[in-house]
Amino acid sequence: MKRAAKITLIVSTLLLVLMFFMAVSVFLQAGANNGPVTIDIPKGASANQAAALLRQEGIIKRTIDFKFASRILFLTDKIKAGRYRFPAHPSLFSVLLDLKNARTIVEEPLKVTFPEGTSIYRMGLILEKAGAVCSEEIRSLVDSSFVEKLKGEFHFLDGVKSRSLEGYLFPDTYMFDRNISAEALARLMLRRFSDVVLPYWNDNKYAARYDLHQIVTLASIIEKEARRPEERPVISSVFYNRLEIQMPLAADPTVKYALERPSKTVFFDQLKVNSPYNTYKNRGLPPGPISNPGLDSIKAAIYPAKTDYLFFVAQTDGSHIFSATMAQHENARVRAKRSKKTSR
Repeated sequence: MKRAAKITLIVSTLLLVLMFFMAVSVFLQAGANNGPVTIDIPKGASANQAAALLRQEGIIKRTIDFKFASRILFLTDKIKAGRYRFPAHPSLFSVLLDLKNARTIVEEPLKVTFPEGTSIYRMGLILEKAGAVCSEEIRSLVDSSFVEKLKGEFHFLDGVKSRSLEGYLFPDTYMFDRNISAEALARLMLRRFSDVVLPYWNDNKYAARYDLHQIVTLASIIEKEARRPEERPVISSVFYNRLEIQMPLAADPTVKYALERPSKTVFFDQLKVNSPYNTYKNRGLPPGPISNPGLDSIKAAIYPAKTDYLFFVAQTDGSHIFSATMAQHENARVRAKRSKKTSR
């Protein structure tokens, strides 16, 4: 009996030693990544989900070892969300400690500039290039029930009849966390609109011939047409003169906005696109803005220059030739085309 007990003790001890060394080897197991790796662990991610993400990036070799080690250390439900940066070949033990203690990367906020006249779609591209998480989500704000939710918070949106925030996401330079949601970013930009545009509108709205939504809509077209700041009021006057005689605005940027895949130049067959934004086919202003204009274009939409111009044509230097009659306009087009050939 004593011998049997002794053998049992020896076997048990050997098994414990073996298990100990196995556990140590698991904890010290190095990842397969040959260089530093940055990874995001989503909020609410389970140990299994975290293991799959880490295995995918080569930070751990086997998910089963991660699950085993996290159970041994009672860390199964203690994985912290966040952005982590792991060095080359980290030990499994160090990975688990980082996840438990939330040793996440402290990132500088993103600094993103949206130029005047940027559409919501292009804002998505700018955000994508900057590395913002909401780059895809922001594009949904051209057709979102979120607009209705915001009307109680931002009363200037009451005049918006569509489900789009186009025109009201004020173009400026912003600083925010890369993980900001589209809704949070939209609120930030709407507050900027409220701070910059509303005071000017409240002081000048009685001089305006249209309501705020119509002014922002007109300003968005002016913004897309103007390349030189001093021409904004003159371009505005052309549109006012056309509206007064019920002549179509015939603005190429509105056609581009209506197209699913716009080209740099608007071609003749594209002018037939069936859309309320096509100002070649529909008289008056489109139903809403086609871009997010800056304050100067909004000023020009309220205070157009006094002219008799009905037409303008762009030149290679970004300026325009303005005309009062079709004959003058045809002559201006010939001059502009000739200057284009000369500049090549």
